[in-house]
Amino acid sequence: MTSTPPPPEPYNPPPASRAEAAQNGYAAPPAGYAAPASPTRSQGSNRLGLIAFIASLLAVVIGSILAFFGGIQSGSLAQFAGAIDSNGNVESGALPAAANQIALAAGALSVAAFLVWGAFALWGLIQGIIAGVKNRGRGWGIAAIVLSVVGGGIVFVFFVVGAGIGAAPYAS
Repeated sequence: MTSTPPPPEPYNPPPASRAEAAQNGYAAPPAGYAAPASPTRSQGSNRLGLIAFIASLLAVVIGSILAFFGGIQSGSLAQFAGAIDSNGNVESGALPAAANQIALAAGALSVAAFLVWGAFALWGLIQGIIAGVKNRGRGWGIAAIVLSVVGGGIVFVFFVVGAGIGAAPYAS
C-alpha cells in the first residue's frame, strides 16, 4: 500500500501593495510596512579600513625597529659570558657597570617594542573588524586584521635577528 502525497499548492507571492492585497482578498499589510531592503549593503568610505591598516602597519614597523635594537643590546651581553659560573649563576663581582647598563637598555627596548606593537595592533585589529563588518574598507580591514595577528611573530623575528647581530662579534 502506497500513499502518494497531495499535490503541492500553487505559490502565491505576497501582495506588493495595499491595493493589490485588497483586490485579491488578502489582509492589508500594516500602514508602516515597507518592502525589505535589498541584501546588498551600500558601500561606505574605505577610510575606516585604511586607518586600521595604517595602525597595524605602524605596530609592525615601530615594534620591529625597537625589537631589532633591543636584540642588538641583548646580543652584546654575550661579551660578559665569562662571568657565568658552572651552575649558570652570574658572579656579582665579575660584571662591570657597563653590563648593567646594557642589560637595562636591552630590557627597556624589548618591553617597549612589544608594548608598542600590542597597543597599535590591538587598535588595528578592533578597527579592522569594525571596518569589515560595516563594509567601510573591508579589504583594508581584512589586511589590518591579518597584519595585527601576524605582526607579533614579525617583531619577534626582528628581535632574534638583532640578538644574532649583537652577539656575532663575541662568538668564538
